[in-house]
Amino acid sequence: MARRVVGAALPLVALLTGCAMLEVEDKEPVTEAPEVSEEAAAEGPAPAEDLTIAEIIEALQEGDIERADPALDRFLEGEPGHRVARSLRAQLDAEPREELGSAYFSHTVEPGETLGQLARRYLGDANRFLILARYNDIERPSRLLAGQRLRIPETAAREASADDAEGLDEQLTALGGGDDEEAYLRAIEADLEAGRYEDARDGVRQAGALTDNGLHAQRLEKLEREATSRYWGQRGDEARDAGDTEAALAAYGRALEADPELDDAREARGELRDKRKEELHSAAIRRYRNQDLEEAIALWDEALELDPEFEAARGYRLRALELQRRLERLGSSEEDAS
Repeated sequence: MARRVVGAALPLVALLTGCAMLEVEDKEPVTEAPEVSEEAAAEGPAPAEDLTIAEIIEALQEGDIERADPALDRFLEGEPGHRVARSLRAQLDAEPREELGSAYFSHTVEPGETLGQLARRYLGDANRFLILARYNDIERPSRLLAGQRLRIPETAAREASADDAEGLDEQLTALGGGDDEEAYLRAIEADLEAGRYEDARDGVRQAGALTDNGLHAQRLEKLEREATSRYWGQRGDEARDAGDTEAALAAYGRALEADPELDDAREARGELRDKRKEELHSAAIRRYRNQDLEEAIALWDEALELDPEFEAARGYRLRALELQRRLERLGSSEEDAS
């Protein structure tokens, strides 16, 4: 009887075993985690990669903080004084609102603009793209869309300090654009937008050594004209404000040589020329009344160089010349009589 029970149970066991096997086959195979040796566990996480500063910037542009952060620390171990690396480290560690302030104005992204370009324009340094990205809660700085509205801190003008800004060569990677030529052009555009005309001229000189492409050359020529005219216009404003009329007129003249359509320089020069010619005319009249005819005539000559149609100066000059000739004739007659 016992044998019969055992015999009857065997098919049931086989059936149950078969069902269990089917259930196991239906499930996804379980992969066991590899065992970690005690030595590997003691060594801790894998060491940071040895990346160049350009590769670190590219990783940060792509939002790969996990890769860039330890690589940046490792880079600073070897070069603790590297200004770009130190700046990036500070930007990663800083709280953006505390660093840049809570007050801001809006900027709508134009086609082709990058965070590096906007950082150079508003913060004075393309490598400050990271703090600007964090200020706007942008996780991947390289992805900037036309029409996107950005917060630009109102402290931007104070942040754009020449002492803090790095050389253009050190900012090319952050400026983006795909190649050095495009990056240089973007930098020049950013400097022009920010009113840093001397920096823009330096960028033009550096870009000129690289640019051999027709399209790039055309853009560079236009930017060079704008940078030169704006630079000399700015120098003219500074000289005018300092009371150096002669230097201001010369600077405005150079600005208009570069760009004859620069209206603000033309208007400023016109106002100064009118003011200067009246000053010369007044000084000439004083010399004339004091019988200092030679100096008076020289002053009227200078006034007429500024404005050949200055009728008052022309009339007085003719009178001074006539009086000078009379005095010379009178002097000759007295010599003959003696």
